[in-house]
Amino acid sequence: MNYGFSALNDTDQIPELEIADEAQRLSFQLYHHLASEIDLQNKSILEIGSGRGGGASMIKKYHGPHKMVGLDYSGQAIKLCKKTHNTEGLSFIKGDAENLPFGDESFAAVINVESSHCYDSMTRFLDEVKKVLRPGGHFLYTDFRHEKDLKDLENHISESGLKILRKRDITSNVIKALNEDHDRRMKTISENIPKLFISQFREFAGVKNSVIYNQFQDRKSIYFSYILQKV
Repeated sequence: MNYGFSALNDTDQIPELEIADEAQRLSFQLYHHLASEIDLQNKSILEIGSGRGGGASMIKKYHGPHKMVGLDYSGQAIKLCKKTHNTEGLSFIKGDAENLPFGDESFAAVINVESSHCYDSMTRFLDEVKKVLRPGGHFLYTDFRHEKDLKDLENHISESGLKILRKRDITSNVIKALNEDHDRRMKTISENIPKLFISQFREFAGVKNSVIYNQFQDRKSIYFSYILQKV
């Protein structure tokens, strides 16, 4: 449940996937874009806003953390995750991104993918991320904002005390992914969604000529990624 990431050049790492996972390649590559920046092997990782659990599951599978916890506000999503993803070292819990149910310094890394634009308070969210990170731990973060709201976001990050190790504008990578995935998304929607709701789901999926797709094209919305560290 994200817009995906496609490589533009050789600097964008492309993961090797098992054949069964190829259908989800573009969506996972958005996670891999973040996860490949930090060695997650044998570490404890928290994903905030884990949705249906596919990203957390594939990070566990391909990046080898000792413990991978997915947290989501939706109880229904958590029930689905627990039913679908039965892997040792992978668990899911219902919780609030702005009031995390974990103790201080619980995780070596936190990941947040295309979720924070729904939160009420970025200040509270970043405070919670910093609280649960161990000293030297990393926050792997990607999302989009209207161009006019980027400065406020940057101020929130600066005020959080988290150190910026890397910042990228990946809008072009996301547009390319949406172009490559357009036919599959349209087919999935047409086969599974009642006609009454098809236009809404096309907007949600970000297919060509949807509002968000056009905003990315016109750079009225910017898709970014950050690698941050608790120092």
